[in-house]
Amino acid sequence: MSMPLGSRWARSRRTLAATAALAAAVAVGGVVTASPASAGTNCAGGYHCVFWSSYSSARHSYFNSDSNFTNDTFNDTTYGSSGSGTTVNDNAWSASNSSTGGYYSRYYLDINYGGGMLFCVKPGSQVLELSAALSASSLSLTTSNPGGCY
Repeated sequence: MSMPLGSRWARSRRTLAATAALAAAVAVGGVVTASPASAGTNCAGGYHCVFWSSYSSARHSYFNSDSNFTNDTFNDTTYGSSGSGTTVNDNAWSASNSSTGGYYSRYYLDINYGGGMLFCVKPGSQVLELSAALSASSLSLTTSNPGGCY
């Protein structure tokens, strides 16, 4: 005995809906797992770090944007003590980005993100002894690539 047309149509719609839901769940799961943490040199996961000179000098780590480096010091001596206690403002030579959320590190000439962007560091990347970094006074994080990033 064959199934009535209405019952076959309802069963097909349920099957189609379940298949679509499964495909969407797999796609979303793939997106979530496709962006692992990016590790920059000598910078803990989730942080954006600046160094007094090389990656083996004193550093300062940022988890969020910071509009004013004047009260920040190179206080982490895990990888080296050279520059320890020095103010970060206008004294960073190197930078590293270990973003876990895909954030780009944008460094600015003046406090409050003024004076124009000096340079940018991509997630998982770093820049060593960059002369433009010496003038950095603030840091802004963004998920969009502003272009020209190291």
